[in-house]
Amino acid sequence: MARDFRRELAGDRFWDRRTQRIFEACGEPRDDCALQCREEVIALCEWIEATGVRSFLEVGIWTGRLTRILHRLFAFDRVAACDQGYAETLGLPLAVPSEARFLRADSESEAYRAFREALGPIDLVLIDANHAYHAVRRDFEVERAFPQRFVAFHDIAGASRHTVGVAKLWREIDHGHRAEIRRPNAALRESRPSMGIGLWSASEDPARGPAQSVPFG
Repeated sequence: MARDFRRELAGDRFWDRRTQRIFEACGEPRDDCALQCREEVIALCEWIEATGVRSFLEVGIWTGRLTRILHRLFAFDRVAACDQGYAETLGLPLAVPSEARFLRADSESEAYRAFREALGPIDLVLIDANHAYHAVRRDFEVERAFPQRFVAFHDIAGASRHTVGVAKLWREIDHGHRAEIRRPNAALRESRPSMGIGLWSASEDPARGPAQSVPFG
């Protein structure tokens, strides 16, 4: 029987009207929640289940909510995260699962490269750190140099000036296999998706479950 991820995620907070108001007021989402769209995370969970992902690395975790949620749902064989801890400088908590390997550093650093090499093969790497074009491109190039099945990008819609760099990089990827998860945020009563999750693989087709294949270009 298929899992009801909507029910399993009912008690978790994602980007909602409160987060949006904070973001509009100060230009930062200073809120302790998962900074993703609930509907897209539900679809991501269905995709993780369909593809048999058993190890997970998140690069840029904010307060760690998404990493904790996904590990709670899937009990990954290996879970890891990297973040500089910016949320903590704003007075927000940061926590990862007790089983997680966690590096407090910039993903651009040599410390991260050593950390990533030590992790070995990872099924799914989610890049959700610095959204500037040069930064997300650098993160992608780093992850391509290490063994992984899938690399995911958050905010591929490029709906704001803060995320256009991710959208630009996503459009430029012209090799491997790509698929997308795009859902309007029901909490914001959106008519079209404003975030989006891009899924890339060098060798596997990620268009399984709720993900949809997208052409290059």
